[in-house]
Amino acid sequence: MTPPESRAPTDTSACPLDAVGDSFVAMMQRTFQRPRPDGSRPRILHDKAHACLTGTFTVVPPADPALRHGLFAQPGRYDALVRFSSGLLAEDRHPDSRGMAIKLRGVPGDVCDGAPDGQQDFLMINATTLPAATVPDSVAFFQALDGIKRVTPLRLMASSYLMPGFRPWRIRWDCLASMLSVALDHVRHRNLADMTYHSIVPYRLGDGGAMSFQCRPVSPAIKRRSRGRSFGERLQSRLDDGPILFDFLIRARQNDAESLELTGPPWTGPYHRVAQLALPPQSVRDTIDRGERVAFSPWNALRAHEPLGAINDLRRRIYAASASARGADATFPTDRAR
Repeated sequence: MTPPESRAPTDTSACPLDAVGDSFVAMMQRTFQRPRPDGSRPRILHDKAHACLTGTFTVVPPADPALRHGLFAQPGRYDALVRFSSGLLAEDRHPDSRGMAIKLRGVPGDVCDGAPDGQQDFLMINATTLPAATVPDSVAFFQALDGIKRVTPLRLMASSYLMPGFRPWRIRWDCLASMLSVALDHVRHRNLADMTYHSIVPYRLGDGGAMSFQCRPVSPAIKRRSRGRSFGERLQSRLDDGPILFDFLIRARQNDAESLELTGPPWTGPYHRVAQLALPPQSVRDTIDRGERVAFSPWNALRAHEPLGAINDLRRRIYAASASARGADATFPTDRAR
């Protein structure tokens, strides 16, 4: 493994954060964070919650010492808060990215600037790619949605972005591939407990490395039958049968040829199991309100697992603005009700 690139200021010709900055956040808020009738505000992204479960995250350090950094350096057992969500659509019957956000407490080590002490968040979705791989493309994608009154599957196709100038030969194939992947997973998996969730973007692994990660369902969970019409009901049916288990795995960056940006070739290294997430039986319905008052962010993290790359820099602004507008708290809630 090789050290990640320097955290020097971003080149605004490739990633115009300084040029876009507040205007991009304002655009996202006016489109996706409009006040509700009661005056409260939703999350900018992944507002639709299916559950916010309590569980335990048990670290089993890998055999390879090159992987034993930060959270994964020593055995440990941590309280976990796990929120399942949908990306932008309110209807479970519509294809959409599904999210898993994990918040751990009692984690030892220095944290990133502004992060709560002792906490580590991991944010993932059930896709291996994003519709837009760079900051300029992300801005263009959401500009195509700017001002829409209602988010629908057809509007999310963002035809002006997917096919600039409505010229077929200019199709953004990476965006189309991401949308098709989400649609396929929607058909294949009816239960959130069956899905594999990916970080997609990279994170630091100690002082000299970088990693991506995923949360993969343990096979017995996949074989259980799902019951119910909504994702929440089907998740409840699994919990009624017993604990839901996920393996947490990391993939280390192998060399400099593996970029910290999403425009490079896919990383090729193997995944290594470093922890297991266990979600015991509990009431899904009773957990929804708990998730409403909690803020998750990839930047609520140990310095050993600092987010890397331009997309993560953009996410820092979006998640902070979203939480501030909602009055949400990034700390682990004291409510332990099941």
